[in-house]
Amino acid sequence: MESKKLIIKKQLLYVYILYLILLPILYFFINFDSSKNLDYGGYRDNYENLWNQFELGYRTLENISRLFMLNFESFWFVLVCIELLLIALLYTNPYVFMLAFPNLLFLSQGLLGTQIRFGIAILLCLVIFKYFFAKKRFYSYSVGAGLFHNGTLIFLFLSFFIKIMLNFRKGILNKKNFRNISLFVVLLIVVSLFVDHIMLAMGYYYYVDSDSKHMVTRSISSLMYTSSLLPFVFVLLNSKYKPVKYAPMVYLGGMMLILSLIFYNFSIISGRYNLVFMLVEPFFLYSYFKTIGNKNAFGFVSFLALFIITNSKLLLLNLII
Repeated sequence: MESKKLIIKKQLLYVYILYLILLPILYFFINFDSSKNLDYGGYRDNYENLWNQFELGYRTLENISRLFMLNFESFWFVLVCIELLLIALLYTNPYVFMLAFPNLLFLSQGLLGTQIRFGIAILLCLVIFKYFFAKKRFYSYSVGAGLFHNGTLIFLFLSFFIKIMLNFRKGILNKKNFRNISLFVVLLIVVSLFVDHIMLAMGYYYYVDSDSKHMVTRSISSLMYTSSLLPFVFVLLNSKYKPVKYAPMVYLGGMMLILSLIFYNFSIISGRYNLVFMLVEPFFLYSYFKTIGNKNAFGFVSFLALFIITNSKLLLLNLII
């Protein structure tokens, strides 16, 4: 018992040191030149002109900041700090955090730095998923997190599906899991046939327009990246070595990959949740290593192959400094 407490204390010390070194670096890239941030001007105008155009959760943050008479630059600083706090809460394992850092850099000026509303919302959803998945309050907390961005509705559907319909302690080939995952795939295929009508019904006509940049097919390289990871998810979740570390997160990541592949024609859905998967990916990598990668030579080689595939996206890294 004492040795376990000592290990936990050492892990906390390591992760605090990593936070002190890496979070300031991450802040620098997330808070990049506002003149080159495509969404910064819109957020500033909304804040300064009291337009209140966005979701309730985000508007609440704006109103609190206005009560303290913060200018927009200070409010933006608060938003970035909220993201960093959520990142720290999500990656409390130092090894997972180290695996996450390249992905966080990759996302820093897109999901985290430009789409900051969605970034906060999805990080909050992931933190709640991590800490409250097995608790009754999971549903209410998740819905509350969803108030920060409508795009989290898909995340809520995936997370609720896993909690209600799957046994995360069992593999994909478990009778219940296989049946319900098959149902999930069929449901997504049916929905993908009517996605235009669903978007219009929700008022997102600008996503459905034929000239919209949001309704285009993703690149072949992106599809290859997504599809190449699914076999590793399958192998991990059906491993003979139990328990699978972070199994709910691995199931969540796998379902995001399936979603991204089925909706590959619609970048607003597929591309966005491919980015969200990158926040889950470090848990998947760590789990694969702990469950399979450190068991034998073949497992280690397969982990190296997975590590290379997941980090291949860094070849596209092009950050504004």
